[in-house]
Amino acid sequence: MCQSLQHGGPDDEGIYLSPDGAVCLGHRRLAILDLSEAGHQPMSADEGQLWISFNGEIYNFRKLRAKLEKAGSRFTTQTDTEVILKGYQHWGTKAFSALRGMFAFALYDRRKQTLYLVRDSQGIKPLYYYHKHGQLSFASEVKAFKHLQNPPETYTDWPVAFLSLGHLPEPLTTLQGVFMLPKGHYLEVKVEAETEVEVKTYYEDIAEYIITDDADVQAQVDSLLDQAIQQQLVSDAPIGVFLSGGIDSSLLALQAAKYQGEQLITTSIHFPEDHYSEKCYQDLISKRLPGKHVAQQITQQDFETYFEHILSGMDQPSVDGINSWFVSKAAREAGLKTVISGIGADELFGGYPSFRRVPQLPFIRKLRLPMSLYANLTQRDTLQRAAYLEHSPRSIFEYLFLRGFYTTGQLKTLFSIPGAKQYELLHTLPEPPDKPQEYTGAMASWYEQHYFMQNQLLKDTDNMSMQHGLEIRVPFLDETLAAFTRRLPPATLYPANQPAKHFLIHAFNNLLPREIWDRPKMGFTFPFQQWLKSHNRYRELKGRYTRNPAAKKLFAGYEQDKVHWSKIMSLLVLEQFGGESLLSA
Repeated sequence: MCQSLQHGGPDDEGIYLSPDGAVCLGHRRLAILDLSEAGHQPMSADEGQLWISFNGEIYNFRKLRAKLEKAGSRFTTQTDTEVILKGYQHWGTKAFSALRGMFAFALYDRRKQTLYLVRDSQGIKPLYYYHKHGQLSFASEVKAFKHLQNPPETYTDWPVAFLSLGHLPEPLTTLQGVFMLPKGHYLEVKVEAETEVEVKTYYEDIAEYIITDDADVQAQVDSLLDQAIQQQLVSDAPIGVFLSGGIDSSLLALQAAKYQGEQLITTSIHFPEDHYSEKCYQDLISKRLPGKHVAQQITQQDFETYFEHILSGMDQPSVDGINSWFVSKAAREAGLKTVISGIGADELFGGYPSFRRVPQLPFIRKLRLPMSLYANLTQRDTLQRAAYLEHSPRSIFEYLFLRGFYTTGQLKTLFSIPGAKQYELLHTLPEPPDKPQEYTGAMASWYEQHYFMQNQLLKDTDNMSMQHGLEIRVPFLDETLAAFTRRLPPATLYPANQPAKHFLIHAFNNLLPREIWDRPKMGFTFPFQQWLKSHNRYRELKGRYTRNPAAKKLFAGYEQDKVHWSKIMSLLVLEQFGGESLLSA
């Protein structure tokens, strides 16, 4: 299992086996803090009574360390890993809620004969587990479970979920009984008892803020984002900022420059195709920055060379993630081991079209029947997805209207999946907590965070960056900043008379140049729409669907640029994971 995760932890490896053979912890290390052998894991404390295997970063570890030292704890390393151990030793499971960062770890308490699996409150780091026949296994990638002595069987309905959403929603995976641990939760199991595991929340909500006016909100956003950037720049290994040329990454780079100075490293990628390239905006910001900027051009030949490798590196099916793979490759080749990214800004501050659509949902629901009739004539996906609104009040169906992938009708004609089977599976998915009651920007933010960001963006980013032994940090998902935005009135955070993400545009006394925010939003997009058409994998795929009239129509639409490339990508991913055989069974 450890060897299968070597790409994400190339610097060191370690195994702990308890004296009674009941518990085994494995670790692959990506050394970021305390690069010496003192950071080796699994790490122990309390004379070998506590053991941990930890993935991630604790950004407030120095503050926690100071508190623990004042309380009498003694440290032998400079790592955040040891702070978790000593924190648990001093506070017990209450220590989990004191941690600020992105993390997934297994902690074994020999005295209590208890094992804990813990995942961060924002769900940035993945943590999967499998519990069967009194045995518990866990890993940061699903592929690792295939190396168990008795590996789990394939979950036969995963293609239905994947084709409906374009990803697998938590807690589902491609393996039966292998689940993602919910964010902000820990799993507790008594090693000797062999009873059912318990999954408990540890997340404690942060105190209310007193908001007086927009100027006060802006000051708070500036302060909290600044603190997050400072904390996440802490590293003993080379750290940089990914600069895409958009609002989010440009703001992070400009603010990071105030702390990094000439040590700042920014990295970016661009394309020969001008329509997709943001190089002019990247150059605009990089010229204002100290330090070093590393730009790399990605060509169609690069895509041809690495596409198969990217597909084989996928841990779970997704129609996205290729862009993250190339970005991570460029950053690693620039000498970086850690990169700061702008993920989370769109979800928190209103950067997606859903922030305009969600307030219209009640009205659209009333029109769903005539929309569905019109959709049958036009075959437009957006109109066809209106049928999902019949299944109120389940949030998954509203999300499918906003961001659904293949519609119910397309699943039937392309893959012979009955609508009843799709609805049955979707009804089993757990509802994310704390959904807003009113159809405002706050609800749109909730949808984007709990579905798209959680299930696709963060998972793809982690998986693809770890293929290169690169850690990606996300200051916009700082726990305190995210909690603050949830407390703001939607009319303040997402006003109709202000541009999207206006609190970021005006952050730090209008640090961003106007050319960056006052332009059409491109998104982080590759020229895949064109590149994929000439790839051998596409031609071979098309040849295998010659007897399916609906598929032939899909391919024709793609070649005429009427169908997005991600629909074709989904078929390639389906085959990569053996999903087509499950649909034909």
